[in-house]
Amino acid sequence: MDISTNLIIAIVVFAVLLLVLWYFSRRADSGDPSQIESIRQIAGRGDVYSQFRLGQLYYEGKGVNRDDAEAAAWFLKAAEQDHAEAQFILATMYEKGTGVHRSDEDAFRWYLQAATQGHERASVILSADKWNLFKQRHLAGDEGPHVSREAHRQEDEDHPRPPQAHESQLEEYLEKARSGDVDAQYNLGIMYYHGDGVEKDHHEALKWFHLSAEQGDADAQFNLGFMYGRGEGAAKDHRSSMEWFQKAASQGHAGARDILEKMFRKS
Repeated sequence: MDISTNLIIAIVVFAVLLLVLWYFSRRADSGDPSQIESIRQIAGRGDVYSQFRLGQLYYEGKGVNRDDAEAAAWFLKAAEQDHAEAQFILATMYEKGTGVHRSDEDAFRWYLQAATQGHERASVILSADKWNLFKQRHLAGDEGPHVSREAHRQEDEDHPRPPQAHESQLEEYLEKARSGDVDAQYNLGIMYYHGDGVEKDHHEALKWFHLSAEQGDADAQFNLGFMYGRGEGAAKDHRSSMEWFQKAASQGHAGARDILEKMFRKS
């Protein structure tokens, strides 16, 4: 077999491979029913990329009847798992009232989620004057008064500040915290965060900050924002971090408001 014959065979094989790739690519893009059902099953098990893809198929009407409400439902599932493009598309749907009730508030919330993950188009949209009022509302908050306390207030923007606690105070704090005392819960969080009188344990600190924060303590909410943002005591969770900062800011926490303002300036 000479060189020219080998070359012809190689060209034919290459062409066949290209044809096969083209066929399967077109089959997927055209929304082949078996492919869609496979995507649906995987999406139903919680796969974020399949959820987003299924949202696209319903949004574009590929292989299925176009259904904006169904598209929004799948985009929401992906958005709640921090898929930035799903958050962006969902925001546009809320802004236009496509498949969901029209809501600039919900649109702003999802644009902000996407922008804080680095989504450039969301950042550009949020720079428009239209969203200034929503930014102000999120910074100022519109919630009623919550529990506050005097002792060991958090003022450091970078790290929770340890109280002047001693190991002998641990049992006293534990007894009060277990009965629901918000200050004791917060102070235990501080002690475990810094290893002040106890062995340093961010998991334990997160637990006590949560109990205090859920009772409306702004300082504990602020500390949770940092811990989730840094992945201390739990996996890094940007969405939870921002939500806790917003809760603290809504009560007038200066540090939390400063952080949110920086986020808005970046967006």
